[in-house]
Amino acid sequence: MDQSKLKRCSASSSSHAEAAADATDSLQKAERELDDLETEVDSRKRQKQEEEETAEKKKRCCFGTKDAKGNDERTIFVTGFDNSGSRDEIRSALAKHFSSCGVLTRVFVHIECKTGVSRGYAFINLKQRGGGEELEAALTLNGSDLGGRKLLVTMAKSRDEYYGHFNYTGCEICRAMFAAGRLKMYRWNLRTGGGKFIRHSPEFREKMRLHRKETMEKLKTKDG
Repeated sequence: MDQSKLKRCSASSSSHAEAAADATDSLQKAERELDDLETEVDSRKRQKQEEEETAEKKKRCCFGTKDAKGNDERTIFVTGFDNSGSRDEIRSALAKHFSSCGVLTRVFVHIECKTGVSRGYAFINLKQRGGGEELEAALTLNGSDLGGRKLLVTMAKSRDEYYGHFNYTGCEICRAMFAAGRLKMYRWNLRTGGGKFIRHSPEFREKMRLHRKETMEKLKTKDG
């Protein structure tokens, strides 16, 4: 075989090798792009699933509603109602019962996150129009009948439930919220030196003492 044919064969082989290498590179690039696309799709699916799970947890969470916040010096505390119904049913019944007092801006029914069962009390806020006639009208419903039950209606600030939720563990969202609140209060105390201290009633402090004692005994029993 003469030299010219050898050169042509060599050039042809080199060209085929380069084409094969280019094809391999293109294939590998396409595979990487496909892997990246699959990873992105999986990531979006997980993100969507997490968002749906979080939304569902918020629905079940006691404090997952817009009415969770809003307690102030004008908040009304209500208890004594039938707590066997759903949260929405209790909220609707209370809203209807207090509608004659004025415009209701908030009806918050406290529930157990895991079961959705009401803890037996609610906070109500009314729109203020004048000299507090709405509050006076609401307080006159103390002792009134709702579904065969006698209601206890009073100002929320006179109740321990206004300041804390005794013997309530809640869900992970609640615990995160409580932890954030404690951290915020701790930082505020560091900045201000303590400020105004909210005094709980002796009964509430005794409940908390017994609750802490019971919790410690359970932990000791579990460790033992």
